[in-house]
Amino acid sequence: MAGVRAALTSNPATTISNAGRGIAGMIDAAIAAEDTPARIQVSRAASAVANASARDIGRGTGTVVGNVALATAPGAALSRVATLRRLRKATPRTTFDPPQIVWVKEAQRPGKHWQAYNDSAAGARPGQAPTLTRTMPNGSKRPVKFDGIRGDYVIDRKLKVVNSARGRAQVLRQSQALSEHRLIGLWEVPSSVQKAAALKMFKRVNASNIHVGIVKP
Repeated sequence: MAGVRAALTSNPATTISNAGRGIAGMIDAAIAAEDTPARIQVSRAASAVANASARDIGRGTGTVVGNVALATAPGAALSRVATLRRLRKATPRTTFDPPQIVWVKEAQRPGKHWQAYNDSAAGARPGQAPTLTRTMPNGSKRPVKFDGIRGDYVIDRKLKVVNSARGRAQVLRQSQALSEHRLIGLWEVPSSVQKAAALKMFKRVNASNIHVGIVKP
């Protein structure tokens, strides 16, 4: 507190704008420099500004400048105080458990033209599928399979997008599982035609958490 008081009385405010910046800066410096908790520093700094006289703030610059500085400087200082109070009252960000991705054994189908395409997805494991669970209305869990993983994206590859009841049902299953685990899906398709077909199907079933990218076979 002595440091704040000394700064106020030994560094005269030469202009109105300097007064605002100077006092606000002093509060920042005092809070950063001392070990006292910020909530105590905030109340002390606000009190110092409120109790400083025009002579303290404007010493050496004239009575008129001092009076004006006293009238305007607390606004700048209190804006800093208000910011610190907002930070102190801010609700901590909610943290979630990491997504539970399990690898499920999957039958290999040599000779199928789509098998090699799926197996070359980022993070893929031939013979295994990265799997998320989705919660059914009765509370039971059902697996939802994908082809690969890259960062926060769970990848599914499609050589050809078929906008059928079965295809739309798969999109809904994947979208629900991704939503429950707070992940984003990524369909990788071989052409712009297939990308347009995928986007059309996503729009039809209102699946907004799956993106589409083009990856040549």
